[in-house]
Amino acid sequence: MYRPTTLLYDPDCGICVATAGWLRERVAADRLRLLPLTQAPGDPAVGELVTGRPLAESLHAVLPDGAIVRGARAVLAAGRLVPRWNVLATLFDHRLGHALLEPVYREVSRRRHRIGRLLGLPASCEVPR
Repeated sequence: MYRPTTLLYDPDCGICVATAGWLRERVAADRLRLLPLTQAPGDPAVGELVTGRPLAESLHAVLPDGAIVRGARAVLAAGRLVPRWNVLATLFDHRLGHALLEPVYREVSRRRHRIGRLLGLPASCEVPR
């Protein structure tokens, strides 16, 4: 049975919610499942896989094979599912690309609430269905 990639996002982060909404518009639900990290521990599909992980520290993606990637690698995993963006994500989805992107991801992640406010994004909201 095929399982979609599950992206665990912070529902209290405007950037995260806006990105999840953007992804929902571009990737079919059978390929990408978006799940607020606050719901992940009780979720039957991913709960056991993510138990004990520091989900609030970075974006996490549970891949169809059950592997979990986080940070820049999770961004790239989601990017690989977006038409036309998949080429760019594939170009960076390797050891050197991870080494280049992870520090950028960490800086944006650390300042995500401030950046979201500067962009006029709400601190929290529901991802449009």
